[in-house]
Amino acid sequence: MVRPAPENPRGARWWGWSVALAGLVQLALFALATGPGLAGTADSGYYLHAAGTLRAAGHLLHPDGSAYRYWPPLYPVLVALSGSLGALRLLHGAALVISLLAWSRLGRRLLPGALALVLPWLLAFGTPWLVVSKFVWGETVFLALFAGYAGALFRWLRLGEARWWWLATALGFLLPLQRTAGFFLLAGTALALLLTRRAGGWKRLLPVAGHAWLAVLGGVAWHVYALLLAAPSVYRLNRGWPQFVSSAADYGFVLSRWLLPVRATWRPELSWVWALVLLGLLALLWPRAARLATADAGLRRTELPEPHRFLRVLWMATLVFLTMLLVSTTFTRSAAGLYDAERYASVLFGPATLLALWKLGRWLEAWGRRGRASWLVTGFLALWVAYSAGRSISNALALRKLVPVEWPAVQ
Repeated sequence: MVRPAPENPRGARWWGWSVALAGLVQLALFALATGPGLAGTADSGYYLHAAGTLRAAGHLLHPDGSAYRYWPPLYPVLVALSGSLGALRLLHGAALVISLLAWSRLGRRLLPGALALVLPWLLAFGTPWLVVSKFVWGETVFLALFAGYAGALFRWLRLGEARWWWLATALGFLLPLQRTAGFFLLAGTALALLLTRRAGGWKRLLPVAGHAWLAVLGGVAWHVYALLLAAPSVYRLNRGWPQFVSSAADYGFVLSRWLLPVRATWRPELSWVWALVLLGLLALLWPRAARLATADAGLRRTELPEPHRFLRVLWMATLVFLTMLLVSTTFTRSAAGLYDAERYASVLFGPATLLALWKLGRWLEAWGRRGRASWLVTGFLALWVAYSAGRSISNALALRKLVPVEWPAVQ
């Protein structure tokens, strides 16, 4: 393992101020959007009822009296522990701040200094995070769990300390207990780690295999209960390949809208085009890096510098996550559509933004001898932040107008 180099105190101070101010802006937008209260959908009703029955009778139940099984149990348990929608709102706000801090800290390790300063602001103005935090949904806690998981995993891979392995494994254990899609993130991460460590033999593979095995145990146990013991399976094959293309187009549009001012009215047409855009964006974000010319810092000639290796782990997790979402929306009862796509993909906003900024840094490095390159990148970053801020403020004002949900009375 490679130990991190000493940090520049001045750079650390600038980064700290950037994160602190961005966090305050994020909380201000969250307060603006959720001031009247949290909003709800049909899913929210199930969460709230299950939380109410847990507090009243010690059991998670659906409104029809059947055993709670449609979604993993962690979120309704947290809702029950919060005890009120006001406390739940505080939990959502805390989860947003944790997500911003965790991804910003990763960006500080993986990005050039100037780009690391920009990352917290792009996250603070992240509309996907703001939208999911307004509703009684499990996504907001899911964001914080994955952000913490990525940060702990990076530290374990970088430092080789057992405490970070245990923290990453514990947070990974909670991911599929919060959202079923946590399995997809764990699968992509495990696949990337196994591929990058296979050259080291079993001694290097065993900690990764042990981490992956322990991380999925809780989710597997829950799904055995939900699908086999609580009630008959809720999964069935009910869609075909046209849905696959349509869902791929939705995710291609969503990822494009995170980077560029793309109008929602453009999505209904040309599904094949937006599906190809998704493939193009994933290819564009692939963290390609030149091989080391010499073996130094304890790395072999055939290995990539550590930041590049970890960025590839994030890229693989993103790829597998999106692929499995497409499969689930095509062949199961999972919801589909543009707005559901942005909701489900919100957990990818952190890694996608980090990968995009890293790509900008690579271009800036490649064009460093051209006088206009830095100005072009600076201009693009300014437009990106301005666009994100405008979209986020507009959505915060719109979300504020939604009718707040009420805690149901459990009979």
